[in-house]
Amino acid sequence: MVVFHFSCKSALLLICGFSLLIHAEVQAKPNLAPLKANIAEQGSAYYQFQVKYFQSADQQRRYKVWLGLPRQQTARVSPALFMLDGNSAMSYLSEDVLQHLATREAPVLVAIGYDTDLPFDTAARALDYTPTDETGKMTADPRRPERLSGGSIQFREVLFSQIQPWVAGQIKLDPQRQALWGHSYGGLFVLDSLIHAQYFSHYFAASPSLSWADARILKNMQTKAVSHDQAQTLWIMEGDLAQHHPATKSPNFNPKTVQDNRDVIAHFQQQGVQSKLLLYPNLSHGQMFAASLLDILNYQLF
Repeated sequence: MVVFHFSCKSALLLICGFSLLIHAEVQAKPNLAPLKANIAEQGSAYYQFQVKYFQSADQQRRYKVWLGLPRQQTARVSPALFMLDGNSAMSYLSEDVLQHLATREAPVLVAIGYDTDLPFDTAARALDYTPTDETGKMTADPRRPERLSGGSIQFREVLFSQIQPWVAGQIKLDPQRQALWGHSYGGLFVLDSLIHAQYFSHYFAASPSLSWADARILKNMQTKAVSHDQAQTLWIMEGDLAQHHPATKSPNFNPKTVQDNRDVIAHFQQQGVQSKLLLYPNLSHGQMFAASLLDILNYQLF
């Protein structure tokens, strides 16, 4: 297994750069205050954005998808990053970030969110991002029984049958450089997608909630082999703050987080997936949202 420790001395990625400024501002608990105007609404000199809405199969959830296309396209085909929790993800795409992307091979940005002015639709994401149990039915979220879980198959169908074709109709994508990123429950969806539908070339799971539902995703991994239609890369990106600071622990804290992540990496490596674990010292579960996303973009890890 390959484990990288993030620090300002890292030869691979330097956290002491731009994204560190953002890391320090992100709190462990999600901020559910209404969002301010994002870069798509403000306008960018480097990217042009468009928005399209999609509906869930049961007509209960409306997805808001932002598509960011670089104004200067130099390549015949373009890399793309598909981001879950798109409302919150868009709030971190500043003009400085987009300017930096424009100095390199600027990727297509696809932020998949919900029709809300909040950073997260907690009930919708709990259903869309989590894997089903052995019955194949949607059931109560064991962490919050008032909301449903187990709808990842249905959400993935919307992603592959509606959202991705729309994106591909706007610009020619490089099939060898299409990435999926998600955090927490979104990280579960990333791993579940690697198991069941190998559309993407790069998978970024930031602080995936591996202990959710009695570690259902870990059990599912043992019963499903990854097919290899193309070369695939998995990055798990995890903070270790709660491991060393008990006061920061949430009720859902898993003392085996780092070891579980190592086990996931080892499992996929054995199946031929190039897998890496990136550890961020002193960052919390919540802080990993922006930290992971900005490092993926700033260092173009796909």
